[in-house]
Amino acid sequence: MVHHSHPGHHDDEPLPSPQVVGHETSDAQAAPILGFLAFLGVLVIVTAGIVVLFYNYLERREASEKTARYPLAAGRERPLPPPPRLQTYPFTDIKELRRDQGRMLDRYEWLDKTNGVVRIPIERAMELIAERGLPHRTGAAPAAEGAEAPTAEDPTEVPAAQGAETPVSAEP
Repeated sequence: MVHHSHPGHHDDEPLPSPQVVGHETSDAQAAPILGFLAFLGVLVIVTAGIVVLFYNYLERREASEKTARYPLAAGRERPLPPPPRLQTYPFTDIKELRRDQGRMLDRYEWLDKTNGVVRIPIERAMELIAERGLPHRTGAAPAAEGAEAPTAEDPTEVPAAQGAETPVSAEP
């Protein structure tokens, strides 16, 4: 059996009474904490200044090497790399695409005046589909390979390839 002894305590003496555990009676010292925060702030500012100076040094060095390395190419534009190329301004490109698509979806436009095919706004197309139903083919069986496809008897029917394009009707 192992006996643990405390310094200044013999095995025959009783243990001292435990002290009541409470809370810290003294306040923390603010000066060391504020000093550390000030040091940290100064360190951050000095480090940022060194990084800016180093960046400016690298920029100047790069600019001087480019002009010194290719003196005959001073007035020339750099050739474009072979395709595919990355987009220079992808956010501008997607905004233009959505604006163009919005124009196509929100206005009337002639697609083929001679055949009376017009593009109509999407809202009007949905109203027409709700009124008339989806276009469908009438007839028994699909045509054989060499035969012509059956023609629609209803002038409001639209071939599947035309999509939202519809023949002009008397109704607005």
